[in-house]
Amino acid sequence: MRQERIYTDYHRWSDDALAALAGRTVEFMTDNAAFAAPQPDLATYTALVSDFRQKHEIARNRGSLVEVTAKNKARKALLRAMKQLAFYINFTADGDAHLLAGSGFVLTDQPQALRKPHAPLIGTLEDGEISGELNFRFEAIANAWEYEYQVASTVGTDGQPEWGEIARTTNSLKNLLAPVVPGTRYYARVRARNGKGESDWSATFAQFAR
Repeated sequence: MRQERIYTDYHRWSDDALAALAGRTVEFMTDNAAFAAPQPDLATYTALVSDFRQKHEIARNRGSLVEVTAKNKARKALLRAMKQLAFYINFTADGDAHLLAGSGFVLTDQPQALRKPHAPLIGTLEDGEISGELNFRFEAIANAWEYEYQVASTVGTDGQPEWGEIARTTNSLKNLLAPVVPGTRYYARVRARNGKGESDWSATFAQFAR
């Protein structure tokens, strides 16, 4: 009987796909009781993920040779850490597909079944912990690696929100919008992404800031 496992080698993945997957693994591994003693430890791994994602963003925006070299170095360090962590997860899960999927990594049979994600159907803009903050949370999509969202605080003459720049996140529960102006109505929408592409935009969610 075939034993389920996750991939340990992601060196063939593009920078964009790797950045999205790495961010997803951090979200799924944080406070994951099934993997209580990850190797490397989660703080070290999270730092490597953040370092690569930051340097990748700089390099993709017409970065200099020095910045591209820095990104490549961060990528190599991340790939080593991902391989080490994936080995730990495979050993600890011992073929349990549910536990493996809960790590955020890719099951070895997943690419054949991977489909473009659907748009999140549920979402809300809610008050933050203090005045001047809103939090945007939305439905988590099982086969999404990353989400893109836009925020607006004004509408055009056609009555549609005037969307700002696209922001990216792997966290569907906590996306802090700050500062916001109390009494102003804010709008947000989100779409899901994975290696097959991106979904349509969700419906628009709105809330007055307090």
